[in-house]
Amino acid sequence: MTISGDNKDTELFVNLLVPNQRRIQAFILMLVPNINDAEDIYQEALSEMWKKFDTFQAGTDFVAWAMTVAKYKVLTFRRKSQNSKMQFNSKIYEILESAASSKISSLQEHLDVLKKCVRKLPEKEMFLLKLRYENDMTFQKISLRTGKTPPSIHRVMSTIHSKLALCIRRTLRLEEIA
Repeated sequence: MTISGDNKDTELFVNLLVPNQRRIQAFILMLVPNINDAEDIYQEALSEMWKKFDTFQAGTDFVAWAMTVAKYKVLTFRRKSQNSKMQFNSKIYEILESAASSKISSLQEHLDVLKKCVRKLPEKEMFLLKLRYENDMTFQKISLRTGKTPPSIHRVMSTIHSKLALCIRRTLRLEEIA
């Protein structure tokens, strides 16, 4: 492979991974409840994904492919930790894996709906959300930036959260009917 080919592969891998890494991490964490073990498995899975990235078919479901790689890393972890006091039989792991996969799909659907609902908000409300969640600002810092009191910011944010929750419920309900 040429250097430019390596760069394109790296760029494609990063572009596919970054928006989906939390879903992959959540999948692993559902299968391995210890956060430290899950993080180690995630790092090993990332390494394996990169090594095997040439087997990924562009245009297919990257998350499904990545979760398959992660699943095998989880299985390897389980085999290595068989001396653990608590072991489930393989059927239980299959049930957990199936539940984790469906939860991840459901989570993505909810996130997609949330994004649509956020785009429907007035600009001022979107600005407050960006300050709070993208810039990780406290209510105190937002109040200094906007000139409103922290309790006022809290009330406005509470109203925005309620609007978003209602929008999500309505949208998901409409999608179920359709």
